[in-house]
Amino acid sequence: MYASVIELHFKPNLMQEALNYAASLRPTMEQIDGLNQMLSIDRGDDRATVIVLYNSKEQRDAAAEKAQEVLAGMAQYLDQPPERHGHKITINEQF
Repeated sequence: MYASVIELHFKPNLMQEALNYAASLRPTMEQIDGLNQMLSIDRGDDRATVIVLYNSKEQRDAAAEKAQEVLAGMAQYLDQPPERHGHKITINEQF
């Protein structure tokens, strides 16, 4: 498995609105081949880390254009451009 880790910094008081917008994109996200899961972690101070899980690096790379479109749609809510990085998942256990 492979992950995109996206760091977001929102304009003051717009994080929930941005997350609602992101949730509205579920039908679009469901069409991305290999995308399994998306997690959003509230880091406080109008910051969030989003983790998107894919079956493989190739699928994550193939989704890059769609990811850019999604992130571009969130630009109105952000103080600065998002940072998106790819990482191999070494442990993924559910208890």
